[in-house]
Parts: sequence; structure tokens; C-alpha cells
Amino acid sequence: MKKKILLLLALVISFSLVAFGCGGSKTKVEVKTPEQAAKMEGDPVQNLAIKEKEWLSRLDAVHSEISKSYTAWQQGKATKEDFLNQLKKSKDTVRGLIKEYDLHMDVNLFPESAKNEAIYKDGLAYGKKIRKTVNDFIFMATEGILDAQTNKLKQLNDDQIKDLYQNYMVEKYNEYKAKLQPALDKANKK
Repeated sequence: MKKKILLLLALVISFSLVAFGCGGSKTKVEVKTPEQAAKMEGDPVQNLAIKEKEWLSRLDAVHSEISKSYTAWQQGKATKEDFLNQLKKSKDTVRGLIKEYDLHMDVNLFPESAKNEAIYKDGLAYGKKIRKTVNDFIFMATEGILDAQTNKLKQLNDDQIKDLYQNYMVEKYNEYKAKLQPALDKANKK
């Protein structure tokens, strides 16, 4: 009797699998290229403001990590190597943001006339500058600067790194962010 029930159950399961399929999904997944994913419709200035807000948020997180690491180094809670390692970790994120911006500008038409608008030239243009500033600082602090006499990269000493940090990661970063943020706020009100 048990064998007949098991045989009947096996036949019902087999029939169900044949009749309804083996659970395979028939949903098509559309895979977009990076260019397709970056394409935005509508006002190019508004679209750039949306992306700049996202990029600034991510850059602020990187800036915060670098700042914490720098402070720990200055207070003797971390070594210079720890600080430089944090910069090396941050480098990929910053370069990724730069590549995202480049891709956005490549696939989304941004008319020259829009570059003359106050919201762009007095605000949104500083998004590119702030990312470049952080990228330049990371490069100079980790790789060095070009020695004009030897034409090779020369490592910076601690005082030079501290001066660069003050100039790039404090002064320029805050200046550019102070110009970018009002443009983002204004664009979001539209």
C-alpha cells in the first residue's frame, strides 16, 4: 500500500513538473550598458544637479574618512602609513566619481549655452573642481610631486603633506563646496 501511494505521489510530481515547467523563470532581465544607464532625459542642468548632489554626498563620505584618518595621524593615534593607506583606499572611489561624471557628460548633451548660465558657472561647475581637488591631493600625498630637475616623482615629507592637506582638503574643498551647495539647493527647488 505504501509503495502504491509513493508511486502515485511520484507520478503526480512528475506530471506537475512537465505540465508547469521546472520552476524556470520566464522573466527577461534587461541588461543596460553603462552608457544606457547614465542617459537621462529632460533638462540637462537639472539632471547634472541631481547627479552632482549624489556625487557630492559620496565625496563627502570619502572626505570624512580622510579627515578622520588625518586627525588620527596628527594626534599620534595612527601612523603616516595608516593615513597614506586610507588615501589609497579612497583613490578608487574618487576616480570612480570622476569617471561617472565624464560618462554622464559624454552621454547627456550639455549645451554650451547651459555652461553660461549662472547656476552652472557659479555653482555646478565646482563639482568637477572639488573631485579634482581631492584626487590631486591623494595623488600628491601618496605618489609625490614631479621634481623639475630630475623629472621624477619626489615623495613629500610630513610637513609638505600637512600643508597640502590644509590647502586642498580644507581650504579648496570648503571653498568649492560652498559654491556648489547653493546651486544644488537652487536646482532642487525647481
